[in-house]
This record gives sequence, structure tokens and C-alpha cells, in this order.
Amino acid sequence: MYLQVLETAALAAAALALALVIFLVSRTPRVRQSTAPREGEYTPGEREILEQLAELRERVERIIPPYGRVGYVPPSLEEIRDLLGFTYIKLGSEEVGDRPQGLERFEELNADFIQARTGDVYVYVVRRGEKKLVAAGRQYLDYLTARFLYEALDYI
Repeated sequence: MYLQVLETAALAAAALALALVIFLVSRTPRVRQSTAPREGEYTPGEREILEQLAELRERVERIIPPYGRVGYVPPSLEEIRDLLGFTYIKLGSEEVGDRPQGLERFEELNADFIQARTGDVYVYVVRRGEKKLVAAGRQYLDYLTARFLYEALDYI
């Protein structure tokens, strides 16, 4: 008889706990949809702040190149040559690697940036201020990598 009373009390306690959990779950507020204002719902002051932030981001992206944001500065011509797969690279009077034939016709051109192909060799001539970098290799460089070369002249 004592066991039946304990069993009934345990079932009553479990039912009470279950009812309490259901009650608490039903009373908690539901997660609402995003409360962020839609595009046209910003105040004039908020719009001005957002425009200034967008302009600041654009300026930062122009000033700090992608590799500079992660702290990478190429220390030497050898590292640039190895990094980008060049067989030859020249900056000022310093040369690294084997000079391909026909390179002088591109070096003599007066341009800030030249990307050309002669045979199976890609030639890059990059000038920034007083520095002029000439590189040759079998790898084609995309826009960002070519920009990296152009902007790396500030650091090497």
C-alpha cells in the first residue's frame, strides 16, 4: 500500500512538472521577424551616417591594398618572383633570374602598366613614381595580382 501511494505521488509530481513546462513554454515570447528597418524606413540622419560609412569604406579599400589589410609586405624581389611564379624580375638595377629574349622592347615603352605575351612568356612592366618593375614568367596574372605588383612598389 505504501508503494502505491509513492507511485501515485511520483506520477502526480511528474504530471505537475510537465504542466509547468508546457505553461512556461506557452508563455515565452516567440522570436519575431527581423525588426531592422527596410531600405526606405531610415531617418535622414541614419541615411547620412550610412552614406558616410560607405564612403569611408571605399577610401580605406583604395588606400590599403588587400594584401596590406592582412599585414603582408613583400620583403624582396626573390620572394615576389617565387610567390608569383616569375622566371625573371628586375627592379631598378637589381635583377633576379634568367632574362628572356625580346624583353627590351617592352621595357623601353613609356607606360605605367604593361601586360603582354610574347611566345609562351607573359611580360609585366609596372611603373609607380620613380620605380619600374619588369617581370616575366609563364603564369598569367589576374587583375588583383597585377594590382598587387603595382602597389607593392611602394614597399620594396
